[in-house]
Amino acid sequence: NKYDVIIIGGGAAGMTAAIYTCRKKLKTLIVTIDVGGQNLLTEHEENYPGYMELSGPKLMSIFEDQARKFGADFVFGKANKIEKTPSGFNVSLANSEEYECRALILAYGKVPRSLGVPGEDKFMGRGVSTCATCDAPLFRGKRVAVAGGGNSAIEAAELLSKFATHVYVVHRRDAFRADEVTVEKVRS
Repeated sequence: NKYDVIIIGGGAAGMTAAIYTCRKKLKTLIVTIDVGGQNLLTEHEENYPGYMELSGPKLMSIFEDQARKFGADFVFGKANKIEKTPSGFNVSLANSEEYECRALILAYGKVPRSLGVPGEDKFMGRGVSTCATCDAPLFRGKRVAVAGGGNSAIEAAELLSKFATHVYVVHRRDAFRADEVTVEKVRS
């Protein structure tokens, strides 16, 4: 369980880092709860150079294949403790597994924000979702609301419009923050 480099996070940044460390012949481990991170929530990746309208999960599958091809190892789990040691770092996972490394890269990205409204936790997975890509078909023929005005929210509204009878976008500003191209698609 000794590595030259451990990367915490298996999204685009983590896998890109792994490709570079592996190409330098550094024994590399990616510790992650999923492969793809936030890109798994994106139906259309239109802003990645060289790929037009490829889904986030498909693009992340290409990243994973390339990282593995160069020799990256993957461990699925949540890192819950990092300790500095004389020779580097010790990384402990929630399942009690431990790994050692000389260098550590933190690429764990972000997680969906909670709205903090009553019932949100109670109904998560039972009508409340943070992944339109995953759950849009569950809302077929229903009225849905999307909270937010950024890219994630507007892209979710666009996808949900293919399933739901009505999609309401609720946000707190007088204008959307999403890319204008995406806003135009939703408005049309």
